[in-house]
Amino acid sequence: MKNHRLMMSELQKKHDIIHDLLIGKDFHYIDIPMHDNIGDLLIMQGTLAFFKKKNLSPKTTSTSWGFDPAWVKPGDILVFHGGGNFGDLYSNINDLREEIITRFPNNRIVMLPQTIFFTSEEKRDRSAAVFRRHPDVHIFIRDRVSQQLAALFSDHVYLVPDMAHQLYPIKSDNSAKGVLRIERVDVEKPVVPESLKDLRFDTRTDWVEVVGEEKRLIAFGWRMQGGFIKYGWQPFRKRLGPWYWVPVAQRFSSRAVALFSRHDHIVTDRLHGHILSCLMDKKNTVIDNSYGKNSTYIAEWTGESDLVQLVKV
Repeated sequence: MKNHRLMMSELQKKHDIIHDLLIGKDFHYIDIPMHDNIGDLLIMQGTLAFFKKKNLSPKTTSTSWGFDPAWVKPGDILVFHGGGNFGDLYSNINDLREEIITRFPNNRIVMLPQTIFFTSEEKRDRSAAVFRRHPDVHIFIRDRVSQQLAALFSDHVYLVPDMAHQLYPIKSDNSAKGVLRIERVDVEKPVVPESLKDLRFDTRTDWVEVVGEEKRLIAFGWRMQGGFIKYGWQPFRKRLGPWYWVPVAQRFSSRAVALFSRHDHIVTDRLHGHILSCLMDKKNTVIDNSYGKNSTYIAEWTGESDLVQLVKV
């Protein structure tokens, strides 16, 4: 456990370079996740925790769809939320990000820690050309495979861990017993290794089930955002993220923390199932996702922990 705790503390320090890019500047935090993927919500909460620790305060905090270009002034920095949507698996998000980057060629762009994955070299090269037309793009990357790809997009590439590490430590019930299985049901779902097929789980679920019926709060948030945009209610549009969504996201992630706290062993193919386990000092067995995101992350950052076991497909 000593090795694990020391490792987790050291990982937080690697984000200091982000502070160096933002200190003394006005910036907008764009593309916050208003959905039920708790991994993305943990990233957002870790990012906000980092801003608070470093006395950084974004001018605005918004989804990509809720962002208003009129908010941006000369010298402002555009900071995009991190995660795993850089590529063509979630092309609608990547396309919108490229539109915003193209619109502001004179404003610094900072992309918080991402994993990059493209199924198509043609789409990858087309996206890289968009980024390369901007002279001041800084891309933070979570693994070395993505780091090599990011070099196609920018000369300013930095290898750092996921922003959710800023939440360490999260308190947990260390007397809990039982095995929890967090299992992907989306496009990144992997084949389950033979070695784990006979393992018995006390609880089996995924993020969307953890959120459960409270998912209605997401739809309500999107309706509010649409109404604020339609009627030009700028003060409300600016406040939607901090006032409404950030507390709701905390409510969702607290449900995940409570679930994890009731078990002493987590088996997961979700990167943030692994990271949340690490944040809570929980033993975790990790199955790689469909394109190797989990294994490359663990190889770079968390593999030395005595609580982590990677099972490759």
